[in-house]
Amino acid sequence: MNRLRRDPDPPSPPAGRGGDGHRAARTGAAVALVAAAACYASWLLAPLLNPGLRPVRSYLSELAARDQPYHLVFQLGDVTTGLCATVAGLLLARVAREVPRPAWWGLLVFGVATAVDGGWTSMDCAPSIDDRCARLEELGELSWRHQAHTVTSSVAVAGALLSAVAVLAVLRGPARRRAGLAVAVVLAAGTVGTLVATLHPAWGLGLWQRVQLTGLSGWLLLTAAVARWGPGPERPR
Repeated sequence: MNRLRRDPDPPSPPAGRGGDGHRAARTGAAVALVAAAACYASWLLAPLLNPGLRPVRSYLSELAARDQPYHLVFQLGDVTTGLCATVAGLLLARVAREVPRPAWWGLLVFGVATAVDGGWTSMDCAPSIDDRCARLEELGELSWRHQAHTVTSSVAVAGALLSAVAVLAVLRGPARRRAGLAVAVVLAAGTVGTLVATLHPAWGLGLWQRVQLTGLSGWLLLTAAVARWGPGPERPR
């Protein structure tokens, strides 16, 4: 008597517009996310382009302040990051159905807010090294763009955290989970440290923010891997 056999793996997507189109979209999203991670790490150029800022106490956003040297380099890095993340989020929301939608909604929020942050709401000046700038900031006498910068930056981080939680929740396979744990630890430590140091800047605000941005670049790279190959499980060796 013949038994019905169940295929161990689901059927592959048909070749042509469906399967090939999805693979191309996922590959394009992964490339965009790798580019976003690289551009988001433009702050690593700070010792060469703007050594005057204090790594321990200065906001990284001050690198893009309009009165700082090479501010256009750092603004361009944020705008490029935002555009790449936005494109990736739009592509993945359409084709990466195995990951919860909030992962791509958060990525879109991060992308749009980061592009706005670099393109329109960059700071007027650097309050951590400019006493006059700090006084004007306290009095609320700087431009609307400077004052809106805190809002766009906060929205970008909130979107990134939403996406990161959704991506981390679906990771499968030991290698992906280890990578996810490392990203989660760095991102959580950097975010908590930044929030605490915002109230007490002398507690290493700049260092904590650099840890946070390292975690965010790690999240972008991890999301690129999920975009290209899915959340797992890994193929047996």
